[in-house]
Amino acid sequence: MKRHVVLWLLLAGYLFGCDIASTESLEQKGCKEEDCMLVYDGVEYHTYDKELMARTGKINDKENEFQYRLYNNDEYITSGNSITNQFRIMKRVKEQLETVYKHNNDEEGIFPFAVVDDRYIFSVMDYSNDSQKFVGLFYLNEKNKLEKLQTAQNEQTEKIFGIGISAGNNVYTLLFENGLQNLYRTNQSLTEFDLVAEEVNQNISTYQEEVCYVKSQSMYCGDELLSEFKDGVALAWVVNDKYILSVDDTGNYQLMDIEGKKIRVSGEGFIGFEEKPSELLIFSDGKLEKVEG
Repeated sequence: MKRHVVLWLLLAGYLFGCDIASTESLEQKGCKEEDCMLVYDGVEYHTYDKELMARTGKINDKENEFQYRLYNNDEYITSGNSITNQFRIMKRVKEQLETVYKHNNDEEGIFPFAVVDDRYIFSVMDYSNDSQKFVGLFYLNEKNKLEKLQTAQNEQTEKIFGIGISAGNNVYTLLFENGLQNLYRTNQSLTEFDLVAEEVNQNISTYQEEVCYVKSQSMYCGDELLSEFKDGVALAWVVNDKYILSVDDTGNYQLMDIEGKKIRVSGEGFIGFEEKPSELLIFSDGKLEKVEG
């Protein structure tokens, strides 16, 4: 199995053990259009009926198909197959995902990496010969074509496995070193790499222009310890720049204020969340919670 799938399935495995074209009705996914929303669970996009408060289908029912997005920005996502690759870039238009670019190399994968100067940047990875190799960073131009950025090739870039995030003027990425995921601060040209933390979980977020990560059941933003979790927490993010959302390995979730550490909501059957300018939405089986943003 390709490494990118192994790493991303680590997230899905904790919790849960066809792109929607403009011509396809959401009702075909079992969702009433006026009540239907797209929800990302960390691995796949689902359709969620907010009236029924239940997910009704996946945007792609094909086996081994997964989607990848930046944690706080899904204007563009990528979707690909763990066996055949066949990656494409999709743009979110309200509650639809429309394919804007299909990659013509079935030995490569594409992953959202950062947003810098209003340009959406993707990392491209080569998976030929049963190995993984970083090809480079690309941006999607106004003609919906990928253009390669000028980046360094060095010892660090050889260890990039596709995941990145941007905060303020900084870009961060995970390197796979000696079997561990280590977090580094870098730049768009990949000429500098400063170690932030070793042996971190894969899901990363941001808070007040600092990168946030989970290490040894504790969440840090930069060098600051924000929260310590009970055993079993599998995923955690800073959301809306004011809450910490954590999910354990059985799907139980909890939303806590960063200031004051007050628990706002909690529940079970976590499906996903979405940040809005004025509110935070948390989707679960049988419940849709709205919290002031």
